[in-house]
Amino acid sequence: MQVLSLTLKGFRGIHDGLGRDELSLDFERLADGAELVAIACANGRGKTTVMDNMHPLC
Repeated sequence: MQVLSLTLKGFRGIHDGLGRDELSLDFERLADGAELVAIACANGRGKTTVMDNMHPLC
């Protein structure tokens, strides 16, 4: 499975870290054909929240 986009709403890690209630990531546009993508920023900005939610719902 390849994740193409991710939208997070109402997550405390995103709100506390970025001051936003919603975060949308379009991995097709961000990666631009890359096989490996790094998510980097300061501590407490929501990286773990993004990674924890990059799996399908069971």
